[in-house]
Amino acid sequence: MNTRHVLPVIWFAGVLGASLQGQISHSIEYAAQKRLITYKGNVEYLTSKQKLKLEVKNKTRDTVVFHIDPGQLFQPADPSYQPLMATRKKEIRLAPGEERPIFVNALCANSPLKSAGTGSTTFRIAGQGDPRLAKLLTTIQENRWEEHVDPQRIIWSFTNNHSIAGLRIEGLDEDSKQRLKTTIAAILKTEVPWYSIVYRDPAPNSDVLFSGIAEHISGNIEYELQEKQDIRIVVMDEHGVVRKTLMCIGGQVPGKYTLPVAFSAPDFPQGQYKIVVSGQNAGKFGQFDFKI
Repeated sequence: MNTRHVLPVIWFAGVLGASLQGQISHSIEYAAQKRLITYKGNVEYLTSKQKLKLEVKNKTRDTVVFHIDPGQLFQPADPSYQPLMATRKKEIRLAPGEERPIFVNALCANSPLKSAGTGSTTFRIAGQGDPRLAKLLTTIQENRWEEHVDPQRIIWSFTNNHSIAGLRIEGLDEDSKQRLKTTIAAILKTEVPWYSIVYRDPAPNSDVLFSGIAEHISGNIEYELQEKQDIRIVVMDEHGVVRKTLMCIGGQVPGKYTLPVAFSAPDFPQGQYKIVVSGQNAGKFGQFDFKI
């Protein structure tokens, strides 16, 4: 076998491979600003979690490597639609002059606005969202929690100040649920809510994904009595107006109590509320704040 021609080819391939592996990956923002790439963004559902389609072209004579980080925002041309936010990291490598579509895991990022459908509007690259949210989305991916928690509600907890009490968590044991809630609360710098809330699904064919209607609110409240009391437990709004009476307990004896509460509030507008436990002598034995 003649190795005089084979060895240089092997050597060249090795150098080329090492060069490509060591190539710097730029952010998609940098690649677009420096005209390394051109792109056009549209909504196209490849899977339920891959919503954004970018038609990307390498405008250079070199291989271009760029990435999309969790938290990357894409703004719609039509401002009546929600921006989109990338939920997973994605790295793309384009050969010189190569043009092809890439699909990005992206979800809506402004709940009161409409959700874009296929062909409804175009999208442009628009900077990074809250770095805490990017960290949380990365943590969810690393812990493989994506199949158990709805990232859409997490995004809205940052972009629209939704309570994390409204997160849908499925398929996890109680310890894992608590760990997930604690992780989210720590990154948000808030406490784990004492309650959970289920929102009504949006109407069929609605352009708006978030109804804001509290279908069900539940949790445990704790209070202590030093003497026998007739107890009244009510829901008040932020102005102190009683919106709902949950229960009245006559002659409750002294002791420490943990009571489950559950109620629907479809007629409550979004805002701050509290459950108040009081006695017949106007004494207040507990207050439990919540947000719809």
